[in-house]
Amino acid sequence: MRRALVTPSVLLVLSAPAPSQTEAPSTLGGMHLEAARFPWRFVFLGDYGTTNPESFDVAALVRDLDPHVVLTLGDNNYPDGEADTIDENVGQHYHDFIRPYHGIYGEGGAVNRFFPCLGNHDWSAPGAQPYLDYFELPGNERYYDFRRGPVHFFALDSDAAEPDGNTRDSDQAAWLEERLGASSAPFRIVYLHHAPYSSSDNHASQGALQWPFKEWGASIVIAGHDHLYERSSISGLPYVVNGLGGSDLYGLGRRIGGSELFFNAEHGALVLEADASFAHFCFLTASGTVQDDFVLPRGGIDPGTTQLIPEDALWRYLDTGVDPGPGWNHPAFDDSSWASGRAQFGYGEGDEATTVSFGGDPAHRHVTTWFRRPFFLGQPGEFDTLQLRLLHDDGAVVYLNGAEVTRVGMPDGAISAGTLASSSSAGNEERTFYPFTFGPERFVDLAAGRLAAGRNVLAIELHQASVSSSDLSLAAELVGLGRGDVLLPRASVWRYLDTGVAPDDTWKDPEFDASQWPAGRAQLGHGEDDETTHVASGRTTTWLRSTFQVAQASAVRWLSCRLLRDDGVIVYLNGEEAARFNLPRSGVTASTFAAFNVDQELEKYFECTSLDPRLLVDGVNTVAVELHQSNSLTSNDLSFDLELAAH
Repeated sequence: MRRALVTPSVLLVLSAPAPSQTEAPSTLGGMHLEAARFPWRFVFLGDYGTTNPESFDVAALVRDLDPHVVLTLGDNNYPDGEADTIDENVGQHYHDFIRPYHGIYGEGGAVNRFFPCLGNHDWSAPGAQPYLDYFELPGNERYYDFRRGPVHFFALDSDAAEPDGNTRDSDQAAWLEERLGASSAPFRIVYLHHAPYSSSDNHASQGALQWPFKEWGASIVIAGHDHLYERSSISGLPYVVNGLGGSDLYGLGRRIGGSELFFNAEHGALVLEADASFAHFCFLTASGTVQDDFVLPRGGIDPGTTQLIPEDALWRYLDTGVDPGPGWNHPAFDDSSWASGRAQFGYGEGDEATTVSFGGDPAHRHVTTWFRRPFFLGQPGEFDTLQLRLLHDDGAVVYLNGAEVTRVGMPDGAISAGTLASSSSAGNEERTFYPFTFGPERFVDLAAGRLAAGRNVLAIELHQASVSSSDLSLAAELVGLGRGDVLLPRASVWRYLDTGVAPDDTWKDPEFDASQWPAGRAQLGHGEDDETTHVASGRTTTWLRSTFQVAQASAVRWLSCRLLRDDGVIVYLNGEEAARFNLPRSGVTASTFAAFNVDQELEKYFECTSLDPRLLVDGVNTVAVELHQSNSLTSNDLSFDLELAAH
């Protein structure tokens, strides 16, 4: 039971744009639309509080963007949050946005446009007092909310030192749930330091912060802590990690299910432009290239998410340590003699809803415990993707209707009841749900007989890393994500121009006559031996066009796009730019190279994004793409395919 809510809430609302942005057109990423569409601009910075050259580069980018508000994602003051470093780490870069400002670098802003949140380095100082003394913020200054135009922002203190707690049953969480529920803003953005979900090889996902943000009403969750950029979709809610504000870069660890885009090659900032109907996000590097580009509709994205197995579901389980025999993971297996209970399962942690047996001998505990849970579908094809969130201590093998779909913390090869997990879970790992995706993007083709109409079974065997391990934990959530109405499927036919000579400027317009261009089915490219249509090599840019039908454009709430691109692209809908990736934000010509090479892991992976459906028209629509090589004309591969779906 939660304690009484004791934290005051302060809501600041401005109804008209402030400072100098009012008449500036939107020229970020793909959305080159009139100023009336996106009258508000905001910038998110993570892990920026240094005097590294990269911090100065990012600060210059932010000043050039001149946002209405700068929001930070923690670690404002490296290394130890001290009073004698905070002005050079923060004020030196951003004093023009801060009011009141009492530092040595300038006059400060006419109004406060700087809204940070606390990070672990800020808490290195006792009580985070230098941070609290330096800024004048709403509420208790550690966590608070405010509104600007169509966006309601909720700043959290995600550190374990937060007096009101940082877990889902804390006073801080109760405050967030109440404030989100009371908000009528078109967009409700939660921002914090520690990332609930991350593929970093450093901090990775933080279980304590995996709150039910979507159920409480958040449109998106934006975090820092890991010094990289990643966008993920977890159970239908977008999560962004942006720790590229100026500190050292982190690498990619085990990529989580639901990860849609990953970048760690250069520092930069996440830019949000919004009106009352759509929010456009764009990650810009300090050198001015666009590395992410996506759109959220009012209220946030909902890809037709259906919860198939809830986190606290009732499961059948076998905790005797004796192998149940072949076929235990198949739907037809009779598990009526097994025990039943609700997740979380386990022992030794004190947080389990159902305690399972370890056999009675603490020195020789059961290695394996088996679990089964049915779920039901109307039609196998109603979902494009299944997403599993799995809490496991230690190793697990997961089966869908008898077929293995993933394993984690387990050795390769055959698994028996006596197989020990290859690694043990400890600390944060024991409290963290890790997402896995089953669908066309990764791992499993759901259309290949994997699912059945009616009853299906998810089965999990959980293995200890040692027979003397003192604890065990298991919980799982399974959701289905709808496929939407596919407007342009993968492997469609495209007209393409691979001469390297730029076509007329009208090449992207619906009226352009591309009948003399060659036609071929995607995947288009060269050098990978997986292309259906071979296009010429030795060209910086290749141009492509295709068409699709929309019966009623006004009925499309959001437009999802899956994009296979090696290396950089600009996507146009009906002659208007809709998205760009891995290219400069302006000045692109036929001779412009993509900023970075798409490496071998990513060049076969469909990235997911979303486009503004206001660019659609009733009837025939034209999608045009310019595909750019990176580095040099001798690049040895090129790849392209694209899918559009209406929701």
